Amino acid sequence: MQRRIASRAWVTAAAALALAGCGGGSGGNGPVTVAGTVSYEFVPPRNACEGLDFSAVEVRPIRGATVQLVDAESGTEIARTTSSATGEYSIAGIPRDASVRVRVRAELKDANLPGWDVEVRDNFIPGASDFDDPPPPAYGARALYVLDGEAFRTRRGSIRRDLLATTGWDGSSYTGPRAAAPFAILDMAYRAMQFVRSADPGAHFAPLDMFWSVNNTISRTEQDITAGLLPTSAYSRQIDSLFIVGDAGVDPDEFDAHVVTHEWAHYFEDVLSRSDSEGGAHFLGERLDAALAFSEGFAEAFASMILGDPVNCDTGPPGTTAGDGFTVEGGSFGPPGWYNEVSVATIIWDLWDDADDGVDTGSVGLAPIYLTMVGPHRSGDAFATLFSFATELRTMLDAEGAVLLDALLAREQVVEGAALDIWASNETNDAGVAQDVFPLYVPYTADGSVINVCVNSEIDGFARHGNNVGSNRYLRITVPADDEYDVSVVTTTPITPTAEPDDFDYSDPDIYLIRGSGPEVVAAGTTDDIQNAEPVFRTPVLFAGETYIAFLEEWRYQDRLASTTFPQRVCFDVSLTPTP
Repeated sequence: MQRRIASRAWVTAAAALALAGCGGGSGGNGPVTVAGTVSYEFVPPRNACEGLDFSAVEVRPIRGATVQLVDAESGTEIARTTSSATGEYSIAGIPRDASVRVRVRAELKDANLPGWDVEVRDNFIPGASDFDDPPPPAYGARALYVLDGEAFRTRRGSIRRDLLATTGWDGSSYTGPRAAAPFAILDMAYRAMQFVRSADPGAHFAPLDMFWSVNNTISRTEQDITAGLLPTSAYSRQIDSLFIVGDAGVDPDEFDAHVVTHEWAHYFEDVLSRSDSEGGAHFLGERLDAALAFSEGFAEAFASMILGDPVNCDTGPPGTTAGDGFTVEGGSFGPPGWYNEVSVATIIWDLWDDADDGVDTGSVGLAPIYLTMVGPHRSGDAFATLFSFATELRTMLDAEGAVLLDALLAREQVVEGAALDIWASNETNDAGVAQDVFPLYVPYTADGSVINVCVNSEIDGFARHGNNVGSNRYLRITVPADDEYDVSVVTTTPITPTAEPDDFDYSDPDIYLIRGSGPEVVAAGTTDDIQNAEPVFRTPVLFAGETYIAFLEEWRYQDRLASTTFPQRVCFDVSLTPTP
């Protein structure tokens, strides 16, 4: 299925004669060559990210996309090629006197190893829902965006057809097809992959679907991809796809390059590196879970690196001056630390960029950052946090690079030098949270003993994000012998039921056991909102000598249906007992 978009076609004088039926020219009765340039309009942000600047529209090439010559009536493919890095294409050997059109597909295809496979599709289906029975078509079968040129006849030996995907903006509103949008999104993926290839020419990219629709809007209460209801523009690890908001009256992101490449960076983490982020709502300057803070900070820095621009813009509805942004070059929000995504972003950016700024007086370049992310950071024993990244990066650096890393860590009030390790063993910056922060990894030996571990929502309050410092805990588990283990998590904090029958006023702990060097979830215990149930389960065989880590959370801290009197601090007895 294809979502066709009409194009603006520029026709040369020679091609105009062919369209008029004047024929002639060189080439006799031999086959025809059709060539040209395919491009799209890109709208940059105004200064200070205050909306899109339609007075400064840039024409950019559509690079690496599939260009087809198709039968003008049936749409059947006659031939295809791939556009160049400058948007040029050429298709030779076409029969004369055929009625055809040029079509550009919003896809990047390279079936070789290494290669890539990126498609921009429309997730929205009018009147349908993710929850329909029978279900709607699979996301990967939704309509692919294509740009169609005008029909013409192949009456000359050489014909030029240039296609331009336009914004559809008339100066005050969108009145025409927004043909440029899917190709702007596609080109950001192209640019990102080329950036990675600059460090690793052999990088291979797993298939990626990127979904955009003019009907994609922001919904904080209901999520329904088929109906276009999204929490925001985001990458989904569950379905390995990227979703971009396009509702012109809300906050369309197709021209917000940092937004799209930020989400592409999460794809990079997922397929080439690692993310242990629990996700969820988060804002600049918040004190976040360590894995979440690193993932978001890395994505912000990597987007800026891909684009060569430290200013992250998120513009508002077109035609307005709405929008905001921040810079990873010396920017700061909230208290600095390992829990602050802006601290993470500025550290990684300053490691890469070559502009001197305060303690940032050098650059380690892209290679060691990339090699850390796809190497030891990916396969390390600990969760993917700033501590694991910085510790492993240090092994890639010379003495000068290590000095720079230490200076940047110290600037953001993170442990550095010889005291740095993947477990944050010597970190003292507690984010101002009074308890349940350190040790970042609670040590435990799986010998049947019981350890009491607490979580708290001290800095989360009633926001119900459940992803701040203290909201969950990490465990570092030593396995004494190869065996299966019975896992038990029992809430020990008294919780008083409320009189409201619809309140979720009971504890709902979840625990995920992970083999660190995978990373691989080997077992999980969740209670799925069964009142007063506790996670009790048996693991597969765990092996002595392997490192296992666990993520423990209180689901009520991110449950908007939880009672407003639910305790701020909840404790659990946790045990792993060898099977008889």
